Amino acid sequence: MEFLHAISNVLLWPTVIVQVILAFLLIVIIASQTTKSEQSGAGMGWGTIGGRASSSMEMFSSEAQLTRWTTIIAVSFFVVSILSGIFNAYRG
Repeated sequence: MEFLHAISNVLLWPTVIVQVILAFLLIVIIASQTTKSEQSGAGMGWGTIGGRASSSMEMFSSEAQLTRWTTIIAVSFFVVSILSGIFNAYRG
């Protein structure tokens, strides 16, 4: 049990820092995605932040990439959050 306590003390803060970085990245990537109404032609293909190309092929490709990265970052955030909770529980 002493080993878990020592490891938890060492790994808690790095996981919290990674969690904060992932949260920031998740906010940025979600804010850069277009909404459904913008994709249907009501908008000009701009994201929530703006600056996106309106070419349908390029937009589809970039939207697919954004969706993929959103999923990767969200799952990573979830895993790091669980690890952070476990490390905090063993910290004592």
